[in-house]
Amino acid sequence: MKAMLRILTVCSLLFAAVAANATILYVSPNPGSAPYSTIATAYNAALTGDTIVLGPGTYTESFGIAGKRLHIIGAGWDVCTWNGYLSIYYAASTGTVIEGIRFPAGGYYTLYPYSDVDSVTIRRCNVSCTPGYMPLYLNCGKVFVNDCVLSAVNSSCAYVGNIANGNVVFRNTVFNLTTPAPSYSALTGPNGATVEIYNCTFLNFSTQFNITGVPQVIGLNNIFWDWGSSPTYGTLPVGSVFEYSASGSGAPSWPANFTNNINLGANNPFVNYATDYYQYGVSDLHLNNTTGGNLCRDAGYPSILDLDNSPSDLGIYGGPKPMVDHGIAAFPFALTLNIDNLVEVGDSVNVVSSGRIGPRY
Repeated sequence: MKAMLRILTVCSLLFAAVAANATILYVSPNPGSAPYSTIATAYNAALTGDTIVLGPGTYTESFGIAGKRLHIIGAGWDVCTWNGYLSIYYAASTGTVIEGIRFPAGGYYTLYPYSDVDSVTIRRCNVSCTPGYMPLYLNCGKVFVNDCVLSAVNSSCAYVGNIANGNVVFRNTVFNLTTPAPSYSALTGPNGATVEIYNCTFLNFSTQFNITGVPQVIGLNNIFWDWGSSPTYGTLPVGSVFEYSASGSGAPSWPANFTNNINLGANNPFVNYATDYYQYGVSDLHLNNTTGGNLCRDAGYPSILDLDNSPSDLGIYGGPKPMVDHGIAAFPFALTLNIDNLVEVGDSVNVVSSGRIGPRY
């Protein structure tokens, strides 16, 4: 199912409705187009509960959210790039949300919630990493990762540490390894709570998991594709279950605790996928209309339905909240601005802008 893109005619550059008493702080790297030109200056001015809106452009900075609950929204990962890492910590930052941003590399673990922060949400982000680190390092309370692309460079995609007070949930997320190597897994770490994985797609890993904690891992409606050399599902806690998933292209046999799953064989399920690794701006992971795509349609867990109330498709575009292309945030953004009359100081201005907004989350 294609993500929806609505074209809007608006009279101002950015607008939104937020909870009472919260402030929206606008940021743009283009001089004069917003009150703040860097994310850090907006962060310093923000109070807990505020929203920071990032206009299209590139931001090169790194810092930590410490003691504030914030919602940071970018215009979508195709137009909003954050070069740098972001850490989130302290209990007062609980409930922080990051969305609609591309993080090409952080110089460290790119997104790093840790310490006693809880209930962090990372959604609609495309996150890569500096070689040897990881896109996500999760060592805190509950974490929700939705509609993301995680690309590992000589590393695993995500570390799941002592997730306290609840679980970590991955939904409609791509786990991608840019260079296959048996020593790297999609998910690694001594999980301290249940890890849930719904409608995700795993690409180019030889070893899928290295999760060594006691709590179980639960996976539904996932696709494992393009395996590297010496493929294995790796290490999972006793009692872990993966059901209604699909794998192929050199995949090992399903373990005993993997049931009701589809073996795709050599049937590529995707519209356009380069077999070396997922390529941003090139690969299309929608299900194709032939071969493996048909096998993955309506093949999901019976009680998890797609938006059209049919049984869930497997992979990132299935389920009740399918992945949003380009990470378009649930917030109006103007991408073009036209003034259709000549003006001088004191004149009225006729402005027409076109923009977009993602589906309600």
